[in-house]
This record gives sequence, C-alpha cells and structure tokens, in this order.
Amino acid sequence: MQTIYEELAPEGLEIVAVEISNDVARTEQFYEGYGFTIPAGFDVDQTVSRQFGVIATPTNYLIDANGRIVWRHYGYRPGDEVDMRDRLKAALGLQSN
Repeated sequence: MQTIYEELAPEGLEIVAVEISNDVARTEQFYEGYGFTIPAGFDVDQTVSRQFGVIATPTNYLIDANGRIVWRHYGYRPGDEVDMRDRLKAALGLQSN
C-alpha cells in the first residue's frame, strides 16, 4: 500500500490505515521501521472495525467521493496489489498500465 500511496497520492488518492492493535507504541515503531507514511489511526476498541464489518486483516475499502464503499478486499496474497492499483487508478480517472 505504501508504494501505491506514494504513486497515486499526487493524483488525489487518500489512504488512511486503521490499526486494530492495542500496542500503539509497537505499531508506530513498525511503521517507522518500514518507512510507512500512510496516515494511521488506532481502533483499539474495534468500534470502526465493527461498523465496517471487518472480518480479516488486512481489509481494504475503496470509498468514493460521496462516502460510498465501492469495493472491498479481504486479506492479502502476492499480486493483489496489481488489481488494487488498477481499481484505484480507475476510480481516480487514470489509465491503468
């Protein structure tokens, strides 16, 4: 996600990570150690996760400018980022490679 964020943020993409870990310090250290710059908030009591129906981590949602969820993806397998990048580019009105 970091690579996609760096690539598409100048085109208008906004990403917010919602972390469910209750170990804020360790998670922040993890982000810093890997150079993640994606803004992150913490959902230690799982309120947001319940509202969005998160059943796996990671879960990614594409939310349009009107606040509607237009796509969701559960889990991660190598190669998922290709489909994710294509969907995000399409949502931003950009051509896919």
